[in-house]
Amino acid sequence: MRKRILSIAILLPLLFPALPTAVGAAPRCFAVPAIADCVDGRIGQFWAQQGGLPVFGYPIGPEHQQQTAAGSLTLQLFERARLELHPENPPPYDVQLGRLGADSLAAQGRDWTTFGAADRSAPHYVAATGHAIASQFWPYWSGHGLEFDGRGGKSFAESLALFGLPLSEAQTELSPTDGRPYLTQWFERARFELHPERAGTPDEVQLGLLQRELQAPAPAAAPGGFIQASGGQLTRHGAPVTLRGVNYYPQWWPWSEMWRQWDAPQIERELRQARDQLGINAVRVLLPFNFSGQPDGRGAVPPALIARLRELSQIAGEFDMRLIVTLFDFSHDFPDVGSAVERLHIDYLRALIPAFAGDERIMAWDLHNEPDHYEVWAAGGQQKVLGWLGRMADTVHALAPNQLVTVGMGQAASLWLPGPDGRRPIDYSDVVSMHTYDAGAVARELAQLRAQTAKPILIEEFGWPTGPDCVENYAEATQVQLFQAVIDAARGRAAGVLAWTLRDYDSGPTDRWDSREEHFGLYRADGSLKPAADLLRAFPAAPLPSAPSASVPLTSRSPQLPSGDSAPLLVPGSGHYVKGVFRRAWELAGGLDSFGPPLTEAFERPSDRQIVQYFVGGALGSRADAPDRGAKLPADERARQTVQPLNLGELLTAGRALPAAAPPQGAFRAAYDRVGGEWRLGQPISGELNEQIDGAPARVQYFQRGRLELRAGAQDAVVGALGRAAWAAQCALPR
Repeated sequence: MRKRILSIAILLPLLFPALPTAVGAAPRCFAVPAIADCVDGRIGQFWAQQGGLPVFGYPIGPEHQQQTAAGSLTLQLFERARLELHPENPPPYDVQLGRLGADSLAAQGRDWTTFGAADRSAPHYVAATGHAIASQFWPYWSGHGLEFDGRGGKSFAESLALFGLPLSEAQTELSPTDGRPYLTQWFERARFELHPERAGTPDEVQLGLLQRELQAPAPAAAPGGFIQASGGQLTRHGAPVTLRGVNYYPQWWPWSEMWRQWDAPQIERELRQARDQLGINAVRVLLPFNFSGQPDGRGAVPPALIARLRELSQIAGEFDMRLIVTLFDFSHDFPDVGSAVERLHIDYLRALIPAFAGDERIMAWDLHNEPDHYEVWAAGGQQKVLGWLGRMADTVHALAPNQLVTVGMGQAASLWLPGPDGRRPIDYSDVVSMHTYDAGAVARELAQLRAQTAKPILIEEFGWPTGPDCVENYAEATQVQLFQAVIDAARGRAAGVLAWTLRDYDSGPTDRWDSREEHFGLYRADGSLKPAADLLRAFPAAPLPSAPSASVPLTSRSPQLPSGDSAPLLVPGSGHYVKGVFRRAWELAGGLDSFGPPLTEAFERPSDRQIVQYFVGGALGSRADAPDRGAKLPADERARQTVQPLNLGELLTAGRALPAAAPPQGAFRAAYDRVGGEWRLGQPISGELNEQIDGAPARVQYFQRGRLELRAGAQDAVVGALGRAAWAAQCALPR
C-alpha cells in the first residue's frame, strides 16, 4: 500500500509542471482567541495557495524543526493538517502533507485494512484500497485538491494529493469535535463529515480537526480492567488500546541472571526511565523454566520466584504498564501427552499461574519463546511441539480465564501450521504474537498473517543490533531502518509493537563475551538513547493504569560484578576490558608490553562463533581444540591452551616479498623472549629488513603472529601495531 502511494507521489512531478514561486509576503496572523501562531515563508505561501482555513485550519503551533529517521525536518501543525517542508524538491512539491487520517486511525487502534470493502462496481471505487468514495463526499473530494498545473478545475491526481485514498466506507460515527453522530469517511490525510444541518452551504461537508485531536492530551483513563481481545483489537473497558513496549532485561543481568541476581530497585530505575523518556506501556519478560539453574531445578516454583514476579508486577503497575510473561524459557522439552515430563510442566503451571490469575497487571501469558527455533522442531518434530503448545494453552486458559494467552513464534508461517488436533497456534492464541527481524519482509508477513486470522496481532519482538563494531551490518543507522519499516507496517495493522530490547546489556564488566545480543537496546550502555528510540516514542499509545493493589517491599540480592585474578580489568585509556582466560593470556605474555591496550571487547565472531579480541599489537582468539572445562589444569596453562594469538603477521604480509626467515638475533631475540616467545609471536617468517613505520625508518622482523620493531636510536625492540592495522582493515571491509 505505501509503495503504491509513494509511486503516485513520484509521478505527480511528471504529470504537472512546477508552478512559479510567489514573492515572499508578510506573516499572516489571526485575530482569533487562542490562535497565537502565524503562517509565514514557504509553508505560509502553500497554506494560502492550496486551500487556507477550510482545508488546513488555523495553525496550532509555530513552524519548527523535528528530528526524524531521515534527519531534521521543518514542519508546522494546523488543525486539519501537518505541512512538511522538503526544500530538496521543486515547488509545489517542496511542501508535503502528513497522513493524518491513517495516523489518527492508528492512534485509535483501528486497523483500516480490516474494514469492510466496497463492491467493485460501486461508483468512485478505488482498487488500491478496496473502498469507494461515497456519493455524498465525491463532489467535495473531486472539487478540491492541490494546485499543480495552473489550469481550472481539479484533476483526480490533484485531489488525491490533498486528501489521499479512501481508507473506509462511509458510516455514521461520533465526531470528536462535538460528540454528535455524522456520516463519516476516512481518507489517508483527512476525515470527511456530512453535516445535514448545513445542507446547501459550502460547510455541508467538513474536514475533521485531525491534528488538533492528535495533539490533544488523552483523557485520563479509568484505572483497572484486564486487557481483552475484541475482534481485531486489544481493549480495556471496551475501548481500544495499543501497546508500545519493550522486551526487558536489566543492564549486566540478562537471561536467567535477571531472576537469580535479582535487583528490583535497578529494575524500577530502568523502567521508570523508559516510561518517562519513551512512554512505554507494556513490558515482556521471559521466565526461565529452571529458576535455580541447578540440575534438579526444572519446573520448581520456589517462594522467591513468586515474590520476584510480584515485585515486577508492582513496578509495572506503578508506571501504568502491563506485563507479558513468557513461560518455559530455555526449556528444550516438548513432552508427549500424559508423560511424566508433561505432568511436571502442568504442575509448574498449576503452581505459578493461580498466584497471578487475578492480577490485571499481567495482561498475557506467552507459552514459549520461539519454540520453532528449538532442536525438536528443526529435527522434524513440528507436530510434537504444536501438540504440546495446544495442551499448555488449554491449561493456562483454564487457570487464568481473565488473562490472554499467546505464543511468540520465530517464523510467521509457524503460527498457522496445524497441529495433531487440527488446531493452529493462531486458534488457541487470544492475541497473535509475531516476531520479525527482516525489514524487507515485515509488511508482507504481517499481511499474510492478517489473511489467516481476524484476531489482534502483536509484533512481540523486532529489532536490530548496533554492535559489536565492525561486525556484519550491526550499526545504529541499520537499526533505524528496521524500526522505520516495522513501525510503518504496524500502524493501523497491529495491536502494538515490543522492541527487542530496552537497553544494551554491556558485557564489559561481566564475565560474558561480547556478542550481538548485547547491542539490541534502545539505550546504550552509558544510558543515552539511540536514534531508533525516537521512532518507537512516536508510535501512538496511551498509559494502561491498573487498579491500586497492596504494595510489597522491593528486594535485591545486591548482585556483584566479578572480581579476582580473572575478573574483567578495565585497561586505562582504552575504554575496554580484558577478562577471564583472555586476561590471563594477555598478562602472561606481558600485557601492555606485548599486546598493548585492547581495541575491542572479546567478542563472538558470527562467522565461526570464535571469541576474538583485538589489541594494538595483536589479537587473541579462542582455540577450537581447547581442553574441556572439567580438565584439571593450572590457570596459566589453561589460558595458554584455551586462547592463542591470531596469525596477523602472516595475514598482513600475504603476497609480499620478504627476506628469508631467520631466527631473531640481538635486540629482536631479547624482545621475542620478553613478550612470550613462540606462543606469542610464532615462528619467524622473515629476516630483518628496513621499513618506514609511522613515517620514520625502523628495523623490523616479521613473525607468524606479529612484528618486532627497532626504531632509530632505540636500544630495545618493541611489538609493532599489527593489531591496529588488522582491526582497521576489518572495519574498512564492505558489510
